[in-house]
Amino acid sequence: MPRFCTHCGKLLNDDERFCTSCGTPVTDDGQASQSQEDAQADVTVQSAHQPVPAPQPEVGTTQQWAAANAAAQQPIPTTAPQAGAPTAPKNNNALFIGIIAALVVVIIALVVFFMIKPFDKGADDTKGTTIEKVKIDHDDDDVSVKGDPNKFDDDDDDADDDDAIGEQNIYDQLSSYYSRLSDLDQQVRDCATTFNTYYLKDDRSSRQSASDAAEALEDQIGDLKDEVEDLNVPVDSQNYSSWKDIIALYDDLENRIDVICDAWEISLEYSSPANHKDEIVAPLARDNVAGTNDNKYRLDFEDRYPGAAPVEVK
Repeated sequence: MPRFCTHCGKLLNDDERFCTSCGTPVTDDGQASQSQEDAQADVTVQSAHQPVPAPQPEVGTTQQWAAANAAAQQPIPTTAPQAGAPTAPKNNNALFIGIIAALVVVIIALVVFFMIKPFDKGADDTKGTTIEKVKIDHDDDDVSVKGDPNKFDDDDDDADDDDAIGEQNIYDQLSSYYSRLSDLDQQVRDCATTFNTYYLKDDRSSRQSASDAAEALEDQIGDLKDEVEDLNVPVDSQNYSSWKDIIALYDDLENRIDVICDAWEISLEYSSPANHKDEIVAPLARDNVAGTNDNKYRLDFEDRYPGAAPVEVK
């Protein structure tokens, strides 16, 4: 049966009386026959408390005991255990691994917390932004002007209806301005007739009254012309050309009444205008067609007016 040192656990030969590793004496009282595991356990318990006192040498072994005792005083070499020797417990390694595992779990939890929290806040902010945007779009729809000829609708289903409403709106407004042209043309003709009647009269009050009427008509025509220009009818409208013609007709009327007003101003400078006839009528001739007494703006009005009527979209 193999024998092991009861102090250090070294495998002993049958004829050895002392351990060659630690110098502990070997007896035949049964301790040398302990298993390797029991010897290692004894070594662990003793080393944890205090050194095991060396047994007294047997008779006749004084020199050997002295040599062994001297060897025991030397530090035990920290060599790796031989093959077959028991290994030390791994309690310290297990504790170290457990601490590392706990730290890893804590770190992962912190990382997950700080990564998820910002995304949650971003989701809340996105929800608020979406609601606000829907509200804003809804407000924009409310303030849109129904029937605006320059408004375009992105909804394909209602595109045709919106275009029809826009064209109808254009037609209604242009028709209103076009229908007034005939009456304004007559008023300009009446002012011309009044001028021919009173511009050479000595009665200043009559001339002044006629002049004021012509000035008022000129202002009225100018204001209406500005309103028509402000319509800004789109080029693709079916009544775009009609809109341009109506603007030109108002411009014709404005130029025709303007020369009458200028002639009245000259007439009112004289108490006896009959002596200044050529000077007074000079403004009337500046817009005549060369070699005739026909005002070019009057001729243009008469030629343009019939075809300027707006077209209703069915």
